[in-house]
Amino acid sequence: MKRSLYLFISLAILGLTSCSAVKEIQELIDPPPPPTPTASPVTKKEQRTLFPIEQNGKYGFINKMGKIVIPPRFERVQNFSEGLAAVKIAERWGYINEQGEIVIEPEFDSVVRFSQSLAAVKKIGQRWGYINKSGEMVIKPQFEEAVYFSEGLARVTIDGKWGYIDRAGNIVIQPEYRGQTGRGFFVDGLAAVRIGSAYEYGYIDQTGKLIIEAQYDFAGDFINGLARIKIGDRWGYIDKTGREFIRPQFVFNQEFSEGLAAVKIDDKYGYIDVSGNRIIQPQYDFAGNFSEGVAEVRIDDKYGYINASNEMIIEPEFDNAFGFSNGIAEVWVDGKKGYIDKIGRFVWNLSN
Repeated sequence: MKRSLYLFISLAILGLTSCSAVKEIQELIDPPPPPTPTASPVTKKEQRTLFPIEQNGKYGFINKMGKIVIPPRFERVQNFSEGLAAVKIAERWGYINEQGEIVIEPEFDSVVRFSQSLAAVKKIGQRWGYINKSGEMVIKPQFEEAVYFSEGLARVTIDGKWGYIDRAGNIVIQPEYRGQTGRGFFVDGLAAVRIGSAYEYGYIDQTGKLIIEAQYDFAGDFINGLARIKIGDRWGYIDKTGREFIRPQFVFNQEFSEGLAAVKIDDKYGYIDVSGNRIIQPQYDFAGNFSEGVAEVRIDDKYGYINASNEMIIEPEFDNAFGFSNGIAEVWVDGKKGYIDKIGRFVWNLSN
């Protein structure tokens, strides 16, 4: 509820109403789970095999061929993670496996997807704790807020301040950070936190030691050695020593994915490489991350997909569009969700 309120207020203050504005602000307010960095230029995320759909007000899942494998019978669903997905039944959340079987009974008011075999959950009138994949409460409810585990640590709130716990529930970094802390996940050994009365961002290691001084207005995850940062009204990139790798000069930027990053220059988006060279000149009204060789871009009010050579491989015809996973991507037209393959063909039709 808090995150939705923050998103609404942010949009109201900024006066931003486009899909690209929503995407930019939503990333800052309610981020997805952390990606897994690799030694290659490609940042890989968990490969999805099942995808949520909605029919007649109920939710289920299809496979990448568009076949319904878990019939729509739930009030809400979340994406699968580590073989389990949170589902809502009669106003309570539980978890199912990839066969659609309930493996953790619906008894929670709020839930988070599984990460490193644990999931944060909350019952009405209680605080957040963590369960294992058997549904056992292995870290007792005690936190005002709790998020995903990453590299063995999870960010939690105690008495209004953020700290970090390990998978046994031990506090390993004392709660001392306040305010909206961006993602705050440990990725590549470091996490961005807001420090001091100015609430500027810096980076700590897994002992809580400040590695990069707090000096940024926003700081993202380190992915393959680089993190996106904001100073004033400009975005750039730093390396793990805190050195400016690509000086802050962009109106907005994305993290690097498959060797390229979307950046906003003046009022258009293009792409740069890790040396800061413009590979695709600014020409789009929004540009997303590359995944599986393609990225969603917006021209006027419609989204399509380009490849790394800036060839439009799927024409702009969607009201909103998201990255590819396991060969298909979520798209929206006239308020309805569908999935398309790499040639733009619907594998799950909007009228289904």
